[in-house]
Amino acid sequence: MNKINRPVIATSLLALALALSACGGGGSSTPTASNATSAIAANSSRQFNGLAAKGRITGARVQAFSLDASGKKVGAAFADTITGGDGAYTISVPAGMSSFLIEVGTAPGALMYDEATQVNLPFPDELKLRSVVRQGANPELVYWGSVTPLTELIVQAAEKAGGLTASNIDRARAGVQALLGFDPQRVAVVHTVSDNAADAYVDEKLQALSLTAISQLALDKAFSCNADSQGKRVVCVVSQIANAGKLDGNTFLFNEDVRLALRSALEKVTADDSVNKSGKTSVDGVSTFISSSLPAPAPETDKVAATRQFFSSLRNNIYSLTNGQQNGAIDMRLNAVKADFEKASAPMDKDLLIWSKTLTEGIDQFNKFKAGTSKDTSVNGLFYGATALWSGYQNVGNLGDCSVMRDKGNVARTPAEALGLECRFSRVVLPGTFKASYRYQVEWMEIIDRVWLEPVAGDSGRFSYKSELVQQKTVFGWNQDKFDFIRTAANDANATVISGYSTNAFTGQISYAMQGKNVTALIVDGLMPPRTDGNGKLLTDFESWNLRVDRNDTADGFYRYDFSGELKSYVSSQVSSRLAIEKGSYAKVSLDSSGRLAKFGAKEFALLLTGEAGKSKVHGELKLSNASADKNGLNYAPNRVDFTGVISNSTGLATALEFFNGKLSVERFGYTSFDNSKPESASNFARTSAAIVGVIQLPDRPPLKLNVSGSSDAFNSSSIFAQYDDGSNVINANLTDSPGKTRVLRVSSATGVSFDLYGSNEVADILKDGAKVGWLDLKAGRISYVDGSFESIK
Repeated sequence: MNKINRPVIATSLLALALALSACGGGGSSTPTASNATSAIAANSSRQFNGLAAKGRITGARVQAFSLDASGKKVGAAFADTITGGDGAYTISVPAGMSSFLIEVGTAPGALMYDEATQVNLPFPDELKLRSVVRQGANPELVYWGSVTPLTELIVQAAEKAGGLTASNIDRARAGVQALLGFDPQRVAVVHTVSDNAADAYVDEKLQALSLTAISQLALDKAFSCNADSQGKRVVCVVSQIANAGKLDGNTFLFNEDVRLALRSALEKVTADDSVNKSGKTSVDGVSTFISSSLPAPAPETDKVAATRQFFSSLRNNIYSLTNGQQNGAIDMRLNAVKADFEKASAPMDKDLLIWSKTLTEGIDQFNKFKAGTSKDTSVNGLFYGATALWSGYQNVGNLGDCSVMRDKGNVARTPAEALGLECRFSRVVLPGTFKASYRYQVEWMEIIDRVWLEPVAGDSGRFSYKSELVQQKTVFGWNQDKFDFIRTAANDANATVISGYSTNAFTGQISYAMQGKNVTALIVDGLMPPRTDGNGKLLTDFESWNLRVDRNDTADGFYRYDFSGELKSYVSSQVSSRLAIEKGSYAKVSLDSSGRLAKFGAKEFALLLTGEAGKSKVHGELKLSNASADKNGLNYAPNRVDFTGVISNSTGLATALEFFNGKLSVERFGYTSFDNSKPESASNFARTSAAIVGVIQLPDRPPLKLNVSGSSDAFNSSSIFAQYDDGSNVINANLTDSPGKTRVLRVSSATGVSFDLYGSNEVADILKDGAKVGWLDLKAGRISYVDGSFESIK
């Protein structure tokens, strides 16, 4: 349970397309009765519900001003009120008013909660927060919105472009929405330190974390904000952020230094559970403050045309990503890459680290026993003790060991009898073969690599080897002194050599270099047995290895193994896959007081690789890190996996296409408190997150910048936060699904088109600038517009 490779990433790619991937066609119809009911009487006043926040703002003065066509205030405030204890306020908006400005400023006794210091501060006299509201024709009778430093950013960007005109407002809002990944005017405000933060929707959590990041920047005296009070520093930081954006034509530019500071602070507060009670523990893949140059397209004056453009973008991009039968067959290409990459990485598999560590220690021990400086005839390789890191079983025992031998069946008793070294590497436990006999014995059938090494005569730094693939019964008996299960001697009667090659001659040489009494470098050059799948089925005929391993101790007390070389797989005497391991690849392990690998000693593993197989090529860095055991020490596994690089494939194309360039990450949190032997529950749960950040290139489509963050922040809960940018459209989407809370999918464009799907509802209003422009009806299979036209969803 709770595996780090749970399919969060796959789910993320579908989030934007839950209801949209089949949108197609178009047509017209006569207006229906439901269309007619959308019109709102032109002389009706409207209610505007708002909420002001940096942290929670109480007792502050709220004023609303009408704006003329040039963006200037018209007369005195048409509404004047005070925020309540939760920062909320309500005003009435006169009929026919489409644009107005809300200002929040100080008043006697006004307070502002500060998340970083977690105290109420006097609302600073110098602080003014604004939000500019522009609504379409016939807006909703009841409307709501937020006023925060993030909405102040929109106002100042529009003002710097020439004033609060309709065009400047729309472009500034589009740019800020693209910067944040959500609309700060329309996302409800929650606070990261509040008791209900964990129950908030994912976009609300990210806005809350962004506002907390502002307080953190003030506490850290960022941007040379060195005032003697936190309140004054908040004013300074808000001023720096609000002034950091500007419009340059149809592009929104955000100061890079401010962006970097905000992103760093966002990551800092997200990881700090003293100020973050939202349950969201990572912002990997979240688009907030990721880019400093974003599209801010000129608004489409026709709201139906703008909405059609919104759905056209979804149709062309998201459908290409999720449907293998349309627009480039991306599913087929992704599946092909997955299969090809598994082939390309097969020669490495888990063996690279296990072989390197076990062979170096085995050769060390052979030389020490031969020289009479040690009486030990065996060494254990990686993960001595309970582990299920790769096998998927909660096994006990080590995954590699070597014994000093007098012949292939007997362990040496004296230095003179030390004629060779036999090493064994557990590859896969065959499913359904695990047996336990109370406490004293466990056994299973497994596939192992068995390697016989003999010193080359006249060459003290070289062994010849013969390797074979063996299926055998493995037995571990309980050792009370070591308080652990220890492997019993292998019985040849319980072992069968598997032939995967006509000559069964998997031979080569291993060279090594010494420093003092320890091996510091190892070179493997020769053939290795075939690969197998998880059921023991042969996948290849044989492998060839040309691999160099260097071992060094590090300043922080670890051992580092550096890898380089090339590994190949062969089928029918032809190369079926190739894996080049570049310099800079390494593994880091910790040792115990005896110089042996400590239990749970593998700490970090990184490969700079180029893998080629079939029609696919993968180039980049694969890194496993932050390893830990679970609560009971029964499972030891990496808690973070990252791939950064390029994936190419030529499936269905004349030449290979680079279709992904970026980073994929998976991370698990709180694993040390999780009991892997028990089912997941509300009290036994490890949080997970997954992220995709990069550029996807689809055939016949412009490059698609993608940021996706998926997380499971609580038991049976999940959320997805996604954004794509195809150069002309920025689409944001988020999905929150948790027990006791209505499931909601929110999709919006930076140009003001949006819809929300709640729970099991199959009908959603489509809004443009707060005014209804149509209906999405999944059951009927169409999108209907207020002008009587429609688009089918088929």
